[in-house]
Amino acid sequence: MRYRRLGRTEWMVSEVGLALRALEGLDDATAGATLGAALAQGITLVTVDAREHEGGVEPLVGRVTTSERPRLVVVTRFERTAEAAGLEAQLCAAGTRLSDLAYLDVALFTQTPNVEQRAVLDALASTRTVRAWGIETEDAAIATQAFTAGARVLVAPATASTALLAAAAHAGAGVILDGDGESIAGALVDTRVASVVVEATNATEIGALVLAATRG
Repeated sequence: MRYRRLGRTEWMVSEVGLALRALEGLDDATAGATLGAALAQGITLVTVDAREHEGGVEPLVGRVTTSERPRLVVVTRFERTAEAAGLEAQLCAAGTRLSDLAYLDVALFTQTPNVEQRAVLDALASTRTVRAWGIETEDAAIATQAFTAGARVLVAPATASTALLAAAAHAGAGVILDGDGESIAGALVDTRVASVVVEATNATEIGALVLAATRG
């Protein structure tokens, strides 16, 4: 596995990441074995969704990655709640579900948090409870607004436009593309892209995805 810097963050991440949404509905043994295989193959970036599957695969991360958690970058999707206090509670609860260390690497939103919400994120960042926040969009204008407000990570489709990638590069934001096995090699040709996140449900699929990246 090869690794790239995630923008101007502190992290080097694997060129292939794992979208844990694919593990929803699998039995614990199968899901755990798939995540374990990903770690064994050198994958250090995973995405989870706290919006619809609260308490689903998040505890799995804690169980399977106990010794690996410090080197794992977990990007967690959230709703941008109306109340700042509600957002803080949501973020802290998700961090606890992910591991006993009770922190989030990247909190991901589809809209830029408002001033009060960003104050919550800044306060949590000061205690390392939330390390960074990011924006998920395919719109360069929305992304630029988020980068100006402090977003350090962009998650976008594998078909991300040149304008969107340019905006991320200008801001020094780390770029993660949501793709599939066929899009990995092509996406990684662009050095602005740090990682391509894909779905897999067993060790064989994990191996094929890692191989696709090394052929790029």
